[in-house]
Amino acid sequence: MAYQFKTRIYSESSLAENAKVLLTSKQSHKIINVLRMKTNEDIVIFNSNCGEWLGKIIIQKSMVTIICEKIIKQAKKESGPSLIFSPIKQVRTDWLIEKATECGVENLLPSLMKRTVVRKINLERLRNNTIGAAEQTGRMSIPNIEPLRNYEEQIEFCENLNKTIIFCDELRMSPLISEFYQELNPKDIAIVIGPEGGFDDSERDYIQTNIENLIECSLGPRVYRAETAALVALALFQ
Repeated sequence: MAYQFKTRIYSESSLAENAKVLLTSKQSHKIINVLRMKTNEDIVIFNSNCGEWLGKIIIQKSMVTIICEKIIKQAKKESGPSLIFSPIKQVRTDWLIEKATECGVENLLPSLMKRTVVRKINLERLRNNTIGAAEQTGRMSIPNIEPLRNYEEQIEFCENLNKTIIFCDELRMSPLISEFYQELNPKDIAIVIGPEGGFDDSERDYIQTNIENLIECSLGPRVYRAETAALVALALFQ
């Protein structure tokens, strides 16, 4: 069967047969002015609680309503790795969030580390990036984004969820992450990626002293940029 692409829209509204969902002004603008779609064209609308539905577009003035017709996929919340990362410059953070979502990340945990340069984030902007990536890639759910916290607090948050901490240290040469990733369930791990400039020794000491369920590893012989390192690790576990 040939693949037929249909525009996908994320909505937290209740979706059911014959349900009418009024889109936001931003979504309506995208449908009308960017994609130039017309009344009665097919569209897909989804969320992790109600599943994915095929619907029809109704355009009235500058707003779009979607009428749900039939369910395509049942509700599902994807389970994937958690990612502890240090915020970087805005454009590169946007790219990281988008690609991490595409690679199946479940929890995003922005962290303040000793060498973190960017110390403020816009959670709404990050969430919009995850929604756009989920719409594009066929995901049914969007990742959870935790508030910006100190590095130790994010580690503790993951420990309380019984996650195995995968500490990707640019100074280590072994073991390679590729040697053991197949033995781990992605939903049970939290990957830790350092900031620009790398981890401070005190951050290594904290991990080694306080964390029992810990794997320290190398991503290979190269020293990656922070956003590249995150994607190298996440891609293995998707």
